[in-house]
Amino acid sequence: MNKELSHLKVLVAEDNEVNKILIKRMLQHLQIDFDIALTGDEVLQFVNTHNYDAILMDIQMPDKNGIEATIEIRNLADEKKKQIPIIALTANGLKGEEQKYEAAGMNGYLNKPFKENELADILTAIIIDKKNLFQHKHIIAQATTTTKLYNLSLVNDLAQGNTEFIKNLSQIFIDTIPATSKELLQEVANENWEQASKIAHKLKSTIDTMQIASIKDDVRMIEANGKANTNVLMIPILAQKIDRVINEVTEQLKEEFNL
Repeated sequence: MNKELSHLKVLVAEDNEVNKILIKRMLQHLQIDFDIALTGDEVLQFVNTHNYDAILMDIQMPDKNGIEATIEIRNLADEKKKQIPIIALTANGLKGEEQKYEAAGMNGYLNKPFKENELADILTAIIIDKKNLFQHKHIIAQATTTTKLYNLSLVNDLAQGNTEFIKNLSQIFIDTIPATSKELLQEVANENWEQASKIAHKLKSTIDTMQIASIKDDVRMIEANGKANTNVLMIPILAQKIDRVINEVTEQLKEEFNL
């Protein structure tokens, strides 16, 4: 039993009966106090009326899913409640899914089924050590690798060895795409979702051409949800991520081509 965890109180968002029994058993053994919410709407009700050290958030739930509930929490007026650490619980181990959890404002994730020691480890890291595991992962990556955020293989194929063409195209990216990203942020700030969708569509082809994989799905989510006026609470988070990555790509291009 981890004594550091025994004073904590967490909210468990889980509607599967078997999973509830397993998580309850783990938390009881760790001497962690807990409440259980069965739906995304119940999560919001518990958060508004209780104080928690963390939320174990199932991704697939009735009413609101875990991502939607997380976004609503991150948009609460209460500064303390909006910053509650949130850990995604997911049976979906597909590569790239973690980007959605990070974009929604989650602090880490556990793939189901997980063991008690894994639960204890992530609670310790996020609550006791106050780490955002997504940000921590990025810091480690930046410290250990110089991997570019873009891939110019498609551009190289088109250029057929013409390095000046590649350099000129990179300069056009630097001169135009960050400004377009700022336009996206402005339209999102004004809640002009349809116009945001159009700008996302405009950015999409460049992001695909430059193979900026980390925001490929994000720009499509803005395009689709902006057009349909759905999941709009997630759009500002995705737009900020896109702007940050585009600025980083811009700096990397400047360094690579001495621009």
